[in-house]
Amino acid sequence: MKLMSNVIYPGLKVCFIGSLATLLTACFMPKEIKENEAIALQVENTPGLIEHHVLYMKGPNGEFKLHYVSSDTSTKPRDTVVFVHGTPGDWSSFARYFLEDTFKKDFRVISIDRPGWGKSTFAGPFPTKLQTQSDMLGPVLKNIWERNGKQKIILAGHSLGASLVPLLAANYTDYVRGVVILAGDIKPSLAEARWYNTILDWTPSFLIPDMWNHSNLEVLDLTKSLEEAQPKFASLTMPITIVQGTDDTLVNPKSIDYAKTLFTKSDLKVVWIQGASHIIDLQHPNEVIEAVRDINTRSSQDKNSTQ
Repeated sequence: MKLMSNVIYPGLKVCFIGSLATLLTACFMPKEIKENEAIALQVENTPGLIEHHVLYMKGPNGEFKLHYVSSDTSTKPRDTVVFVHGTPGDWSSFARYFLEDTFKKDFRVISIDRPGWGKSTFAGPFPTKLQTQSDMLGPVLKNIWERNGKQKIILAGHSLGASLVPLLAANYTDYVRGVVILAGDIKPSLAEARWYNTILDWTPSFLIPDMWNHSNLEVLDLTKSLEEAQPKFASLTMPITIVQGTDDTLVNPKSIDYAKTLFTKSDLKVVWIQGASHIIDLQHPNEVIEAVRDINTRSSQDKNSTQ
């Protein structure tokens, strides 16, 4: 019995720590995340407020679905913003923006489910790499662009979604005219995984909900993904706005200094929110909307161009 205890105990300890880390993460979420769940239900259950779109795809590893929601059922060209959520998350991370009547009057509001999140699925290994996700989401951007009368769109992403949107913009310049980065990692060395990511990685996956396991895998792969994306980031010429909270503990605000040396070909604008933490998409919607409006103006000359 003593020998068995010596063999099993380290594994049990790791499992306990990993499970505890997951529990603590869930318990100490800001109240705005809980509030957003109620807002998402309101949006989902209000007839005519959103329209669901599903693309059925076939890739090298099999069939999968891509899902997004839109505030506008028409196909006439108009100013359009496409929101991209972080990790974990889904389209409902931006649910409150579908309740902003003035905003919706001026913009078609769209929010996507990244591959493996919400109603979007995947085939084969979970797509942790930014480039893989970009490859998978290309048809979604094309579909939105075509349904918008082939008028270019604005991309706005939060957190990991904010790391993804400049890559999407670089890969699909025919469809995108401006980028809004909301608290996103850009510099590889500042996106390194933290101690709790390593603990969760050590924990057997059957002890962790898929949501947290998949989110952790994305975070662990982010530094490498960003390293691979640097040349494409640097090639961007369209307007970019970065919105960053000064008190963000998940994305280092020092990344702004690096962004200024990276996006040298772009019309780059930085918006600081004093005292703001990481979830600026939930806590500072007015600033997010203003950033979208501003970049819409700055990129308007490219609105109808297909390059």
